[in-house]
Amino acid sequence: MLATHEKRRKEPSYTIPFLYEILELALIWIFFSLIEGTTNITQWGLLSYSGSSVWFIYTFYKLKRVLNRQIVHKH
Repeated sequence: MLATHEKRRKEPSYTIPFLYEILELALIWIFFSLIEGTTNITQWGLLSYSGSSVWFIYTFYKLKRVLNRQIVHKH
């Protein structure tokens, strides 16, 4: 387990941030579907559109920061 941990610390991971991004997009859809009472996005109200848009932009901002922070360490 120690070897796996050391490898993860030295090599940046691109799959994990994108996996979290996909999961957070699914969370946005589920959250606003529960509020609106329907999973059909075209039937949502204006408040749900604006709230999900802000949350969507924020998740991409976080993804960009995480990807910019990853550095390849040369040891």
